[in-house]
Amino acid sequence: MGTIFPREEKAEQIFDEILKNPRACDRLKNTFFAAIPSAEESEGAGTDIPGTVFAAALFNAYENKDLSAFMMAVCNNSVFDLLRNSFLIPIRFNDKGVENPILLTDENGKFLDESELHFWEKKYKMFRELFEQQNEIPDYQMYMADGFRENHFYSDESEVETRKISEHRGILLMFNFPESIEFEINEEKIYAIVWEALMRLQEALPRALMYYGKRDENGVEKHTSTLGIFLPFCHFEREMEKTIELANGIGLGCREAILAEMKAQAK
Repeated sequence: MGTIFPREEKAEQIFDEILKNPRACDRLKNTFFAAIPSAEESEGAGTDIPGTVFAAALFNAYENKDLSAFMMAVCNNSVFDLLRNSFLIPIRFNDKGVENPILLTDENGKFLDESELHFWEKKYKMFRELFEQQNEIPDYQMYMADGFRENHFYSDESEVETRKISEHRGILLMFNFPESIEFEINEEKIYAIVWEALMRLQEALPRALMYYGKRDENGVEKHTSTLGIFLPFCHFEREMEKTIELANGIGLGCREAILAEMKAQAK
């Protein structure tokens, strides 16, 4: 797809000269935000970043046709940060080697760090009650966990940095696939099924997180793919039992849809 306007000639030369002049960069930044009436009132809208960082991000985005490079300077989010943080796409387990979600209990429901237990005694008691009364479901686990989302931004040195946002403690439901299953299904079809399940999840339980993919543990990749639904206490604590029931229905339905698609393709 072509650009809307013809690209300027000698753009790199123009950009280089502007970047040498911090006052010129500031004027460019101020002109941009002046065209957005509400920008000055929006916390974290990018108005507080140095003009040189703003200009470098703008020029880099123009030269490389990289929208995310500019979005990070304007709103501290890449394009896919915006999608994830709007609950419009699922989160990959332990994306880019960062553990997320962080498990706080083992498969038997025991708290992993006894020294921290007294800080979370009330939440853990709730979790244990739900853990003990859960239905027996094949290839399914319930954990107490910490989950979070991320955004990306530029440091004052124009380096891309990652920041955790919306860190919450809650209950993680894990829907595993049998280890005997080998995923030869088209990745796009898996993603389409997971995305539809995420939309159902947001309709029923807004602000629940959905994870998918292969979960790495201690640097070793497991050979089973997994679906996960994370339910923060801050949003669902008052009706957690009912919430888990709804989430289980969506998670199990998603897993069954993927298995059905795999069987159909194998024929």
